[in-house]
Formats: sequence, C-alpha cells, structure tokens
Amino acid sequence: MYTKSETGRLSRTVEQRIKSLIQEKKLIPGDKLPNEMELTELFSVSRPTVREAVKALVSQNIIEIRRGRGTFVTQNPGVVDDPLGLDFMSSPDLPLSLVEARLIIEPGVARLAARNADDDDIKNIALYVHEMQEIVQHHQVEVNVELEFHRSIVRAAKNPVMMRIVPVIIDSIIKTYEDSPRTSADHRQALKEHRFIYQAIKKRSPEAAFLAMHRHLENSYSRTLKKTQSGRE
Repeated sequence: MYTKSETGRLSRTVEQRIKSLIQEKKLIPGDKLPNEMELTELFSVSRPTVREAVKALVSQNIIEIRRGRGTFVTQNPGVVDDPLGLDFMSSPDLPLSLVEARLIIEPGVARLAARNADDDDIKNIALYVHEMQEIVQHHQVEVNVELEFHRSIVRAAKNPVMMRIVPVIIDSIIKTYEDSPRTSADHRQALKEHRFIYQAIKKRSPEAAFLAMHRHLENSYSRTLKKTQSGRE
C-alpha cells in the first residue's frame, strides 16, 4: 500500500511517461490509451496512481475522457481553452488591448509568411480573400472568414510557437465582437487591406508584408476604438 506522498510521486512519473510517449510520436492525437488496468500493468503502479496521473493529464488538455469509449490523446495536446485567462479580464478596453497585442506580433508573422510560405499556403490565403470578397459583394457580415485569413498566415509562417500564440489572441477577438460588432462597410475596408497583405506574401516580399499587416491592424485598432467609444456614449 502506497502512502499519499508515494502515490503523488509515482503518479507524476506515470504522467511524464505518458507525455514522453506523445512527444516521441508513439501516441499521436486521436490515439486511444490503454485502459486503466492495462496502464497499471504497463507502469507497475496501483490504480489510484494511474487515476491521479490521468486526472493531471486531462487538466492539461493532453488527454480527454470520452464517456463510454475510453481515454484519447487530444487533437492539440497541452493547449488549454483560454490559456491567457482572458475570460476573466473585465477591462472595458480588452478589445483594444487584443488589437495592440496583434500589432506587436502579427506584422512579424506576416514577414515570416512571405519568407516561408509554400504554394499551398499561398493558395489557402487566396481562398480566404476570395471568400471574403463574396461576403462583401453580398453585403453580409462574417467575421470567421476574416479571422481564418489571419490563421492561414500564421500557418504559412511555419513557426510552431506563433502557431500556438496567435490563434489564442484571434479566438479571443471573436468574443469581443459582441461589444463592437463589425459592419459590411468594415468588411469592405478590411478586404482591401487583406489584399495588400496577400499580394505582399505572394510576391515573397517580407518587408511589404510586414508593413501591410501593420497598416491593417492600425486601421483595425481605429475601427475598434471608434466602436468602443460610441458604445460608451
């Protein structure tokens, strides 16, 4: 019978060994883990130890329990919902702060995209520009396409750290649009700015991509500021 401290130490060992299996690609996203009994035999530990390790891994969004099916590696191991705790920020200036953060990060990402994008990346970016153009032509409002455009640039940059950071900020912006909703006119202007960014990346011009993204986000900041101020009046 293990003491509480021994169980804790052993569970951390089991936790790390499962993480290693994922890091070494012996377990990949979507793979099913052995059941509890099999894990106890595999690691030569007790069932409470396995349960504690599984609980810790679930809390880190490394694995997930699907009722009636078993335990699986998550699609994005280690990436938790709202890792920056933005849901608990009550600042009325949060939308502006998010755009400011993007102003610091995304122009550099666009520069990387212009350097690293392959032909498939260019096609994906073009696809979102085309989809946004159709939305604008029909005088509709669809924020997700605009944000997918930005995500496609992050993917084209081929930087795994940025692929983790920028989507967190972009996803959080969706929540702020309830307070400062976009209009078809906003979309029309954003489309023009997106075209400049796309063309710069397509031409493999890092500095032009940097400047085009910076200009777009400065304009986005101005649009957000205007809506935020009008909402307070």
